[in-house]
Amino acid sequence: MTLDLAGVGAGPANLCVAALADGLPGVRCRFFDRQPVQRWHPGLMLPGSVLQVSHLKDLVTMVDPTSPYTFLNFLARTGRLYRFASLPRQVITRREYESYLRWVAGTLPQVRFGCAVEEVTFTGDAFRLATARGPYTATHLSVGTGPVPRVPEPVAGMLGPTLLHSADFGYLPATSVRGRRVAVVGGGQSGAEVVEHLLGLAGDAAPRELTWVNRRHGFQPLDDSPFTNEWFHPDYVRYFHGLAPARRKELLGAQQLASDGISADLLERVYRRMYENDFVDEHRVPCAVLPGRELHRVASTVDGWRLDLAQCDTGAPETLRADTVVLATGYEFRLPEFLRPLADRIPVASDGQLALDADYSVPWDGPAGNKLFFLNAGRHSHGIADPNLSLASWRAATVLSSIADTPWDAGATTSTSRWASTVPHETVPHETVPYETAPHRTESADR
Repeated sequence: MTLDLAGVGAGPANLCVAALADGLPGVRCRFFDRQPVQRWHPGLMLPGSVLQVSHLKDLVTMVDPTSPYTFLNFLARTGRLYRFASLPRQVITRREYESYLRWVAGTLPQVRFGCAVEEVTFTGDAFRLATARGPYTATHLSVGTGPVPRVPEPVAGMLGPTLLHSADFGYLPATSVRGRRVAVVGGGQSGAEVVEHLLGLAGDAAPRELTWVNRRHGFQPLDDSPFTNEWFHPDYVRYFHGLAPARRKELLGAQQLASDGISADLLERVYRRMYENDFVDEHRVPCAVLPGRELHRVASTVDGWRLDLAQCDTGAPETLRADTVVLATGYEFRLPEFLRPLADRIPVASDGQLALDADYSVPWDGPAGNKLFFLNAGRHSHGIADPNLSLASWRAATVLSSIADTPWDAGATTSTSRWASTVPHETVPHETVPYETAPHRTESADR
């Protein structure tokens, strides 16, 4: 049997596709994941870490709120709906979201865990997957293995037990922190979560020193205001995709804090904890916060690591000594190893990015009737929403709508903002009220 769609990876991206595809007539799918069970960023599963998005932006709700795979149905089926509704702030912890993902994956028979895809080739009119459980063929392929940790050039090839990416922080042994000089490099959400965790360690478990280094000018909050959130609407993604590559690059830089800022409440907790450490706690841990520093070089020394920094505003050099270094430096797309047989047929830009079509398929040199979709690889083509959970269900609906008849309107208008110029400027309705005839406004005392 040839599948209509095979998915590699069963994290949130492909799990959205699997959940929405369930019940679609005539769509045969299988999704394969090398992990034995559903795991979601296990190395950053820190106590108290929460999602930065609404519980409505789960795997299916924004596309099909009547689906049995909504987060609300998960709450009901697991006996916690009323308790969740009574929470003063209905945020989801990462641990609970992973439980939700595991519940959905366990309900879908087309999801296979413990089944690594070792190689994908293309022969005739189908993709051929070599897996740990035998071969499969599929008309279309959906790659949802996720981005990989970004490692700065100065530390390429140097990762180890005491120099690690934040993706592996949860596996760091206590002995690498207890009584040690710890440096955290990176000023986004992950860096702040690591710093908060380290500040929460007490007594003998605490580090001897803690330094937080950030290339940005400060430690800035996530911009989740309503009109900014419209950058996470399908309307804006379609508009962004139609812009010139140079303009898209400019916008990604300007919109960074809508995707890569730190939750305001987390910033407040970290700041308060530092205040208590500096002025209230009996046993103070020396803390240094270093914004506006560029990491130039890292070298191993007899007593740990030496980090050579440069002050971004003046270029002044600085040297930081640490026993353990945590790199909260984000993630990037990299072509998965199992696609190496097709690498020469997949166009990759000089910066390593894919130029995805609007439906998230790559314009490879195979038959047009065989789509090769990449999920979580379209930040440069589809905007800042792509690596986030906000539009994962809409993206999945877009993928399925391009290969099958679906009940969802993936092209529906959703935004207050009108992004594109659809009519000539002079014909745009625009009413003005002359100042002289404007309604009288009485000044109030509380202005």
